[in-house]
This record gives sequence, C-alpha cells and structure tokens, in this order.
Amino acid sequence: MEYVQFGSSGLEVSKLCLGAMNFPNTCDMGEVLQEHYDELVIATKVYQLPPGHPGGGRNSRLRIIKALEDSLRKLKRDHVDLYQLHHPDPRTPIEETLSAADTLVKQGKVRYLGVANHYAWQAAHMLGVSALHNWEPIVSMQCRYNIFDRVIENETVPCAQRFNLATMTYGPLHGGILTGKYKRGEAAPEGSRFAGKQGEKYLTDETFDLVDELQIIADRNGLQLNQLAMKWVLSKDFITTPIIGGSRPEHFEPMYDIFDLEVDPEDLARIDEMSEKYRYQPFANQPVVSGPPRGLNWL
Repeated sequence: MEYVQFGSSGLEVSKLCLGAMNFPNTCDMGEVLQEHYDELVIATKVYQLPPGHPGGGRNSRLRIIKALEDSLRKLKRDHVDLYQLHHPDPRTPIEETLSAADTLVKQGKVRYLGVANHYAWQAAHMLGVSALHNWEPIVSMQCRYNIFDRVIENETVPCAQRFNLATMTYGPLHGGILTGKYKRGEAAPEGSRFAGKQGEKYLTDETFDLVDELQIIADRNGLQLNQLAMKWVLSKDFITTPIIGGSRPEHFEPMYDIFDLEVDPEDLARIDEMSEKYRYQPFANQPVVSGPPRGLNWL
C-alpha cells in the first residue's frame, strides 16, 4: 500500500480508501474494528435525518452533535478521525454549522473536518468563514470522479489545489459500468444500480461504445476493465485517495495488487482524450447550488 499526505494536515492516509457505506447492513462495524482502530483512519458523515425526526436543518448544531454521538456509540470509540458534511444544507447558517463542528474538534471527539458533494465556491466560503472566526477549517473534499464523470476537474480540483485540500473521490467504477457487468442490448440485472429507468439514462450506445474501447485498452495492458478504470483515477496526482466499495470479497480482489500493475502512459492519455466531453456536464449528486443562508446574528 502507498501512503500520501492528507491535504494541508499532518495526517498520512493510504492511497486507497475503503468505502463501508453498506457494511452496517450485514455486520456490527464497531465489533469488527475494535482490534484495528490504531491502524485505521475512520471517517463518517452527517446529513441524513433519522425516521421520526421533526425536521429542521440537516447540518444544524443539534444534528451535527447528535449524529456524531450516534456514530461514536455504534463504532464503540471516543472519536472519529474525519467528520464530513455530506451535503450543503440550505436551511442552516454556515456559522452555526462550523461553530458546532469546531466545538467537536476542541472536545477531542473529531480530529479533522471535511465536506462531500459541495461546489468549489461553497467549500471556499466555508474556509473564509472559519478563518474569520478562528474556527477549525475543513481539510478535505469528497466527490464523484471516474472516466464518465470528470466535472470536478473544472472547479473542484483547482479549488482543492489552491487551498491545499485533500481530494477524496468515490464511484471510480461508475456504478459497475466500468466492470463490464452491463451488456449492450441486455436488460440490467434485477436489483442492480441501473435496473429500470436508471438504465435508460446511463446504459446507452454512447456508453457502451466507450466501454468497448476501454476494454481493448485493458486487454492490451493485460488488465481487467475495472483495474484499468482504477489505474486511470490513480494516475491523477490531484486525487489524494479514491474510495473503493463493494458488497462481496470478489469485488475487492482485483484491487489488491493495483499498485503493482502498469498501464502504458499513451493509453492513459488516450483515455483522457476519449472522455474529455465528460468534463462538461452537471455536477454530480448535488442539487443545492445556493448554499446555506446568511447567519445575520454573526459578525
């Protein structure tokens, strides 16, 4: 495994991050991790409202503190290493959000702060507000990035580079499309991510044309398609750590020796050329474009 500095922090992390979003459905994460906490950097997020919650701001002081307490209880530990805002909250003033997060850092319950699925200007705004009040700043941004979704190269990456933020990326295999599991002219497997209407949007001839070309490149380099897709992401020096996920052991096995595999640089450049148009499309997974309201009671 390779390691890299996490943005402007003094933290070092592995060059691959394990995404555990689906793990709580099948196991007790706190029990599984008990003997390995000293070897791990643990990240979690806040945004979702639990069933029966009266509503209100998802990044409110109440939710930020309560969600962390719930996570710590489930993880059976007294802190998390990285606490992230999963989305911008259009209802809660950013001053309330950041002051609550700063309090958790000062209490020792959180080591570092980050955001996920935020526009570049929203992250920059947060850095400015934190500096104004001498609050703990965010040190990372998490967003989707793969051969079919390169939008972050336009603004998110330059923002992260300018302010030395770590860039974590998810979805390197584009929901399984870059594994070859979906076939041209065939219905998506029942229960898969792109079954039904989703498939009509993503499983197009244009998509399969590019997948076919990528498969040729993968074969030429002696790789599986998913390995080629991951090597392309890892070739980008502006990505701190890609997140890999899966629900079965065989989903992870092709990535075990990923750093020992090689791809012809000319083929990587060819992939850049073939996928250039995927830089220019809507920013993924973020309908909130305005950001939080102004906190009028703050200086």
